[in-house]
Amino acid sequence: MAEATTQTDYLTRAEAAARCRVPLPTFDKLRREGLIPEPDAEVGKHKLWRADTIEEFLGVGGTRR
Repeated sequence: MAEATTQTDYLTRAEAAARCRVPLPTFDKLRREGLIPEPDAEVGKHKLWRADTIEEFLGVGGTRR
């Protein structure tokens, strides 16, 4: 019997910024201004976003909404 696994891909700040096609400092500024979704997880001081969270954010227009 095959075991079903679910994998959630998490993105670091740098990966999320790259997915949004903005430089990391711009991503951080937008996050401070509340224009980027809150992180889905934190590991220590590292903030992580689910890939689907960023895709959904971009799908509705990103910061242009």
